[in-house]
Amino acid sequence: MTEFVTKAAKRPVIGKILGAAALAATLALPGMVRAGESDADTGGMLRPDALSLSPTAGAATAQPAEKQTPFFLDDAGPAPEAPNIHGFASISFNTAYITPRGLVVVKNGVAIQPVGGLVLPIGDIGFLKNFTAVTGVWNNIATAQNDAAVGPWNEMDYFASFSANVLKDFSLTFTYSPWNFPQSTLNKPHTEHNIDLKISYDDSGFWNKNFALNPYVDLWYEISGSSTVALGSNGNTGYFELGIVPTYTIKAIPDYPITLTFPTYFSVGPKDYWGRGGTGLGVDASSDGNFGLASIAINGSIPLSFIPTRYGHWHGDLGVKYEYLINSTLLRAGTALTGNTERSVWIGSAGFGVNF
Repeated sequence: MTEFVTKAAKRPVIGKILGAAALAATLALPGMVRAGESDADTGGMLRPDALSLSPTAGAATAQPAEKQTPFFLDDAGPAPEAPNIHGFASISFNTAYITPRGLVVVKNGVAIQPVGGLVLPIGDIGFLKNFTAVTGVWNNIATAQNDAAVGPWNEMDYFASFSANVLKDFSLTFTYSPWNFPQSTLNKPHTEHNIDLKISYDDSGFWNKNFALNPYVDLWYEISGSSTVALGSNGNTGYFELGIVPTYTIKAIPDYPITLTFPTYFSVGPKDYWGRGGTGLGVDASSDGNFGLASIAINGSIPLSFIPTRYGHWHGDLGVKYEYLINSTLLRAGTALTGNTERSVWIGSAGFGVNF
């Protein structure tokens, strides 16, 4: 998604050398070269055979060589402005689906999760550097769900995110996301409207260029809707997440670097976020403490460099995640939804995607 624009006008020494060479060619070969012209089929770039000094073929009259105007790369002018908007799409196939909050949503079958969106790099706005807007849609398709109305379609989340760098190595990301549930079950959740502010620190300067811990804290709040953990408060509640995303890149094969990430976090919040009293489970669901779950994963991503970049930047992904449900109410909620009775849950995933 990075554009590289180089102009010879920024290199005065090279420009002088090219000028001298062109003048010598004009004097030595007065009738063997012709003036350059742009080619629309090459996006405004100059064809190799157009970098010359003679008149355009088919011109009515030809000037003497000594009066011809040399055409240098400097004269091409600035490159035409390219669209400053990008996109992404990916799909993953998972052996289960547990939300980042710890609710076991899919335990049987396969959870297929496609996501796609657009990225708009806006630039600097005051003290906010590299301000960027991202928007898109994520879906969860549960193959074991046989809903009479929507079949395996389990969830659809829209998101709008805004991020920027502040200070030197800190970044902020603010996200708004309504979560929708298309299934037609009797206890269908109402749309959950959520916001969160993620504060991240880039510690790569403390390590070599191939490694970073990337610590962060995520302040998450549900505005309204059904409980995001099934048995907790409905809206006007939240929690926070503390984590790190250690990242290491293996560059043994230059065209196929492998990026490894080890996202690790735990969540903590008010007792009534995880479980409110009077749940009908025979226990006080607000008595399970403040901790939600602990999670650690190993993910690997490799660019599919054999695909020409004119089709986008493709990548393949593999991952394994371990989730431990600390909060007993989370465990009970997952049992009610999927029959899961284990605090420890392993999830495997595989997928691929493209950035453009």
